[in-house]
Amino acid sequence: MTPRSAIRIERVSLALAEDLLPAVARFYLDELGLEGEVRGRTLRLAVGPATLGFEAQAGIRRPFYHLALLVPGNRFEAARAWLDSHAALLARPGGHETVFDFEAWDARACYAHDPASNILELIAHHGLAVSPESGCLAPGELRGISEIGVVTADPPAALERLRSAGLELWSGEASDRPTALGFVGRKAHTLILCPPGRPWLPTGRPAETHPLEVLLGADGSPAITVRVDQGHALEVSTV
Repeated sequence: MTPRSAIRIERVSLALAEDLLPAVARFYLDELGLEGEVRGRTLRLAVGPATLGFEAQAGIRRPFYHLALLVPGNRFEAARAWLDSHAALLARPGGHETVFDFEAWDARACYAHDPASNILELIAHHGLAVSPESGCLAPGELRGISEIGVVTADPPAALERLRSAGLELWSGEASDRPTALGFVGRKAHTLILCPPGRPWLPTGRPAETHPLEVLLGADGSPAITVRVDQGHALEVSTV
């Protein structure tokens, strides 16, 4: 059984409309300055020790995801300024504040859209993954992929599958309530179980189910793969 105290997101692979690949690659590689490359129809990016991938596909409607990158707990203001210099920061509809405080988690976050309309979040948990750096944030200071939204029509069943692989709910709830969010894994390394139609923070855009694959690992324990396929079925397996 994988101990949730050690679990981490190692790789995330997301679907992308084929015509958006050049713009998405430009944003992450040239503007944000992440390390990575395009090979064929695949964009691979290094986010700290994790890998973020976009798989361009022809003939699909434009998918979008909620994705959070982990920044050092003491570098939120620098991270916010870095994102703000490359994209318009998002506020709640009708609002102006672009800093979001999560007091229960002792965390702060900010949000922007990437060229595929993915909701890209930067989140800093106080005291976690601190950095000795100062001044402007360097892309190499990113600590990994902190959150990925897993949109599923049956969050309770999804949670049971994840529990069978050794993952547990650490915040929120995975229920049939249409507004519920379930945070599975551990702080800063989280799968967000979300029902379709539930509004995503901060824009309120209703969540949609799209294909994705997430690999989670912990030293000395089997890797866990979470996959949502084209038919919206959720699969969980261990290797």
